[in-house]
Amino acid sequence: MDLRFILNEVPFAVLLEDNQRRLQFVNPNFCELFHIPIEPDQMVGFNCEQAAESAAPLFKYSQEFLERVKEILAKKEPVRQEMLELADGRFFLRDYLPIINNNFFEGQVWIYYDYTYAHSLEVKKNNQKKFYESILLNIPADIAVFDKDHKYLFVNKRAIKNDEIREWIVGKDDFDYVKFRGRDISIAEKRRALFQEVVNQKDCNEFLEENITPEGNIQYNLRRMHPFYADNNELEFVVGYGMDVTSIKNAEENVNRREKNLAQITEILSIAVIVIDQSFNVIYTNSSFESTFGYASDDIIGKSINVIAVENISSLIKEIEFAKQRGSFEGSTKEYRFQDKYGSRRYLSVSFVPYNIAESNEVFYAIFFSDVTDQHLAVSELQKIIEKEKRLNELKSGFVNIVSHEMRTPLSVIQSSAQIMEMLSETDRLDKESVDFHTNRIVSEVGGMESLMEELLLISKIESGKVEFRPFPQDLESFVRVILHEKYAQLADGRQMQVIVKGVNHEVEFDRMMMNHILNNIIGNAFKYSEEKKAPILQLHFRQHAVTVMVVDYGIGIPAKDLQNLFKAFSRASNVDGINGTGLGLHVVKYFTDFHKAKIYCKSQVNKGTCIMLEFNYKSYSNAKNSISRG
Repeated sequence: MDLRFILNEVPFAVLLEDNQRRLQFVNPNFCELFHIPIEPDQMVGFNCEQAAESAAPLFKYSQEFLERVKEILAKKEPVRQEMLELADGRFFLRDYLPIINNNFFEGQVWIYYDYTYAHSLEVKKNNQKKFYESILLNIPADIAVFDKDHKYLFVNKRAIKNDEIREWIVGKDDFDYVKFRGRDISIAEKRRALFQEVVNQKDCNEFLEENITPEGNIQYNLRRMHPFYADNNELEFVVGYGMDVTSIKNAEENVNRREKNLAQITEILSIAVIVIDQSFNVIYTNSSFESTFGYASDDIIGKSINVIAVENISSLIKEIEFAKQRGSFEGSTKEYRFQDKYGSRRYLSVSFVPYNIAESNEVFYAIFFSDVTDQHLAVSELQKIIEKEKRLNELKSGFVNIVSHEMRTPLSVIQSSAQIMEMLSETDRLDKESVDFHTNRIVSEVGGMESLMEELLLISKIESGKVEFRPFPQDLESFVRVILHEKYAQLADGRQMQVIVKGVNHEVEFDRMMMNHILNNIIGNAFKYSEEKKAPILQLHFRQHAVTVMVVDYGIGIPAKDLQNLFKAFSRASNVDGINGTGLGLHVVKYFTDFHKAKIYCKSQVNKGTCIMLEFNYKSYSNAKNSISRG
């Protein structure tokens, strides 16, 4: 069989030499790879030794290339996947195979592969790995990663400053470490028990650890362990996180004279991380950044750090500039004030460190924001309580006003109907038709009062953090159709809502009680504010990463001046006179959509109609039992 046809078609470069180093065969890919401008058959008989010397300048290290060829030929042993860097920036892989027949050396085969693209991917992957390792190594908190047997896989500089010990501990456990340090073995036993508890519960756990310093002082460390599982539900690794909270603990004891619960301490110790480039544009934020500042990562990445609501952020930029000029980044921790997403004044301890990526001259800066509010604002704790009480009193006043306004009319109707039935009864004129008429009026008004009280009670539960969030994957389309069938299929005016579904149905993770309230409120409004008009339409659009729920009506619409207050408590449009409502429904809808990390939009024109659109991601929620709180 003539193998030349096959070798001419293989997707790599092949060169065959005899034992005198005369070229016997070369395929077209070889000529193309090395930019040889002649046909392969014209090269047969070439002196390969001379050809190698002529080709040496193509390689970045030409002399090393020639010496390595000689070394390979001398050993006459197979070589696999040997990388070569070319002068033009390309990378080749080389294989060598000696041809030996009956112990007689007959020649050799050289095979070359273009590895340039794969090599660039490896470099990118390694750079990304170094990017995250740089953050983990320098973050101002103890970070450790354990395997499923509680042995160390990684420890950052804050946890163990000594580089040799940090390398030594990989593959060892806390028992090895306390023995090495000469510390009480009970520390390792406690950590092992907590580790096992986290693994068994398949959930994170945190604890406050007390240690005695060499000076005899108590040191408090807040530690957290979080397990991570693979798709097959097997434990991959556990991340340990620790922070020295001694100063915060002492400040709390001195000012408040009481212990704060572990959840408060955790909130104080939340560390937000952002990474900026040399132009001070944000290129990375961690999850704590969003919970601290109220910005979604997508809303800030690519934008200037100036958009962060930290007072005098320009001074932080100037300090980074100054540190760049002097080439020193020591002692760069300072404190700044900012407003959180609820508008509260808080304090941050801010530090930053530079780092660069291998094979790149660009320098990035990781900035760490630690919340140290209690250290500065403990003396004003009473004022915070007073302000909170004032806000609650205002909310109560709003409740009283709305209740007194909304209760007056139904109570009047109930009273008048009862009086009329009493008068008719005294004159023996009370017939079944009159009883049914006035009874229905009373039942209707009582139902309205019950709905109002249910909304007020729901708001009260939300404000006190007693509404639990319990999402799980389910069929949203079926859920919508059940609601429409049960509550809107037989309306008095005969209208029925049309449902339009686009895209491929995808399970959505949501809380049934909250979603039921969201949809019932929006659908109910669509019918209520469009009487005697065309029936509303509901559209479900399943896209790649999210589903949108859009409800469109053709009713009275919302004036432009009222749209900005649409989701505020007790807020109603100025054109709804004569239509019952409390101004609480959409307020609760906004709470529930926020808890799903969903987005809600509204577009409206007076006397033309209103469009409400909700957007829910398919993602899961890490804490499925959190409570809603205005906290």
